[in-house]
Amino acid sequence: MFIFNDNIKAAPRKTVESCMYDLEINIIKKIQSGDANAFEQIVDKFKDKALTLSMRILKNREDAEDSLQEAFVKTFRAITDKQFEERSKFSTYFYRIVYNTALDYYKKHKLRNYNLLKIDEPSRLGNDDEKILDNFELKIDDANYEVSGAFITEKRTLDGEMQLMVDRFLEQIPEKYATILTLFYINDLTHEEIAQTLRLPIGTVKNRIFRAKDKLKEVMLKKHTEEDIMELF
Repeated sequence: MFIFNDNIKAAPRKTVESCMYDLEINIIKKIQSGDANAFEQIVDKFKDKALTLSMRILKNREDAEDSLQEAFVKTFRAITDKQFEERSKFSTYFYRIVYNTALDYYKKHKLRNYNLLKIDEPSRLGNDDEKILDNFELKIDDANYEVSGAFITEKRTLDGEMQLMVDRFLEQIPEKYATILTLFYINDLTHEEIAQTLRLPIGTVKNRIFRAKDKLKEVMLKKHTEEDIMELF
């Protein structure tokens, strides 16, 4: 018989992350010592969220699966060659590989002359408001990445239903915003981890998440009331 105590609190995020980090390092060391089968644990853990990230960039499941397969091969080689030096979380390192591989796949298979609007560059296109915001983003970065209180972003924990809703509506906003919110909500990365993954200053990440959430809210309000989506924003 199990006795449940309502006073028991969930373990702090840092404690959970520390345990997960230790588990991942243990798996990595097994792979490096010759246990190639241990890599299946990496695949099982990350494949679903990694596929979502690939699909956000490539917009096609078959292409995303091919790209992700290549990303896993690169990851396995990086582990066996000891390129992962444990200076960051493995998930951050892995999602960077997934992200770069998807962009490379797009360049190779989608366009002869690559002109995809990169997520890590200021917009060269768009309306005047977008250009003004991009200039503001650059000023944030020049000011040691300080962000005003209005642009500080929070992350709420999403249940399965809300996560599915977010995933569906992300298809309707510009790609650079959809991708950063995928990393934020679906891949569950912190601001700092997203900055490492996209190689962006922390100020740019926070400002872009704020703008992305604003655009997401705009499209969601066409189908839902503000009360329905308050837990997200």
